[in-house]
Amino acid sequence: MRTMILISGALALGLAACGQGGGEAKTDAAAGGAAPTTAAVLEGPQPGLWRVTTAMTGVPGGATVPAVEQCVTEAKFEAPAQGSTPGADCTTEAFRREGDAVVGGTVCQMQGMKTESTIRVTGDFSSRYVMEVRTKMDPAPMPEMAETVMTMTGERLGDCPAA
Repeated sequence: MRTMILISGALALGLAACGQGGGEAKTDAAAGGAAPTTAAVLEGPQPGLWRVTTAMTGVPGGATVPAVEQCVTEAKFEAPAQGSTPGADCTTEAFRREGDAVVGGTVCQMQGMKTESTIRVTGDFSSRYVMEVRTKMDPAPMPEMAETVMTMTGERLGDCPAA
């Protein structure tokens, strides 16, 4: 069985292209303009067996990751732990609800590069969700990587198999 921290993993994948991630939780809404409606941790998809497919644009040749099936016992949207990547100075927005979406983001500075990521997750969280992580890098390591988009689609397959 597995606990799934959705945003931490997605953010790590989204920032992997530039070698950044992690950060310090920011509980105010200065970056997004809207006040958070709950704490920085929000409940995610319901427990069960999920298939997650991932695709990326803005990376050389594009990227598609093979679908992963995993048994989830608990899922939460929360910011990555402070100091996840040594040398990166990151600030992470508290996750909040905006209508039918869970929204958050992060800004990192490392080795002269600024990375801004926005995260938006929609869906009913009982059968399906779509998470989009949009990352802008300045300066970009390559011109085509100035903006990348990672899209993760989760589909609940049913209950976890008995152990």
